[in-house]
Amino acid sequence: MPVTPLHVLPTLAAYLLVSKRVHLFAFFSAALLIDVEPMLYLLFGVPVPKIPLLLGGESTGVHAITHNPFAIIILVAPSMTILAKALERMKSFWLTVFHDAVWVNRSIRSIYFSALLGAFLHLGWDLTMHHDINLAFPIYSVPNPFINQQSLDLIWNLSLLAIPLALMLNARRGEKLLKTVP
Repeated sequence: MPVTPLHVLPTLAAYLLVSKRVHLFAFFSAALLIDVEPMLYLLFGVPVPKIPLLLGGESTGVHAITHNPFAIIILVAPSMTILAKALERMKSFWLTVFHDAVWVNRSIRSIYFSALLGAFLHLGWDLTMHHDINLAFPIYSVPNPFINQQSLDLIWNLSLLAIPLALMLNARRGEKLLKTVP
């Protein structure tokens, strides 16, 4: 998935398999929020920073800050949890916009887990293609050992297979995925 919109297909495949357990908005938004940092550098010309690490060295590259477990746990998942809970306060508005929808309330723990899952799935896919991901950020610089075009292709192809299979499985169980908000 070289471009963020292409992350939607594997994210959708994963979501369809676990839709009863995860918060839709937190899951998808966390999977996409992680790419705000590279977009700032690549699309808006923000200079790529050199970030000093705690045990020496520096982290640099367009995936330096958000593409690591530390940022997902401390920054991405909490911010998506807060945003999802804020949107939940507007429940009556969303139900007027999506008048046939059924609102599914989720706990903060469930929303946070959903955001973690979405962001870590994104990170896992990105590990197969980006050299500048540092899994030990902000402690030390560790080169990404997971670059692998075959894994990237496999994830893409399995996603293409998983979507119709998950839709058929959910239809067989009588689930209506598109009628739930958020």
